[in-house]
Amino acid sequence: SGPATSGRGGATQIGAGSGTSGSGAWLSLAPGRSATRTGGSVLAESGEGTTGSGGVVRVRSSNAGAGGTSGRLVFSAGASSSGNSGSVLVGSGAASGGAGGSASASVGSGTSGLGGALSVASGSSSAVSGGALSVVGGKGSSTSSGSLVVSNANAGVGGSSGWLRFSSGSAKAGNSGGLRIGSGPATAGRGGRTSVSAGSGTSGSGGRASLEAGRSTSSSGGSALIGAAEGSATSGGAMLVLSANGGETGASGRLAFSSGR
Repeated sequence: SGPATSGRGGATQIGAGSGTSGSGAWLSLAPGRSATRTGGSVLAESGEGTTGSGGVVRVRSSNAGAGGTSGRLVFSAGASSSGNSGSVLVGSGAASGGAGGSASASVGSGTSGLGGALSVASGSSSAVSGGALSVVGGKGSSTSSGSLVVSNANAGVGGSSGWLRFSSGSAKAGNSGGLRIGSGPATAGRGGRTSVSAGSGTSGSGGRASLEAGRSTSSSGGSALIGAAEGSATSGGAMLVLSANGGETGASGRLAFSSGR
């Protein structure tokens, strides 16, 4: 549509025909291919707002009917037969005088069935190592860096909250992967704390916290090591093992050190 000098610009709409006894018509937008160079690009871009916000780009499938499911929405790069496949990038733009935009991925809730699953997986490889999966908080150049929060939702009235599991995969002919949880070093301040705790209970026992090394069927079992850190210029760190105080009608918890039978 043409530009407007004192009003809104005209809308442009492209639609395919509907079907009463069959499927609705396809709507396809495809760039040109090339036998010798890179194929053509497809660009869907909202309009700039010179003094206000930029326009919205919305891609969605239609709602479902009474006896069906809503349409799928697929974003993917094409396959490659002799080179690297293309990347898929989803993100917000940078801001020079304000906060950066948010990027959110969520799935639908269910009223009579389970909520939708959300899966993020890196690629597998039949020849070399599989792809890495990295989730990091944003850097703060002059203040604190962003937080990284991994949590599950609270439970309903008659259920328990969901599991939160961190584990490495199993190995058939080699060592399985390690699992490391820790804070980064500090050059001009204190090192960050690392805390592992179980949940408390108001009408039942508190949750257990267990630290256990792996067992072996053909060799020695794994070791469990808890150690305080060295102080290069001053004292080393303390290591404290204690049980909690008892309540008004109970005794304090036991503290037992023993070797196996």
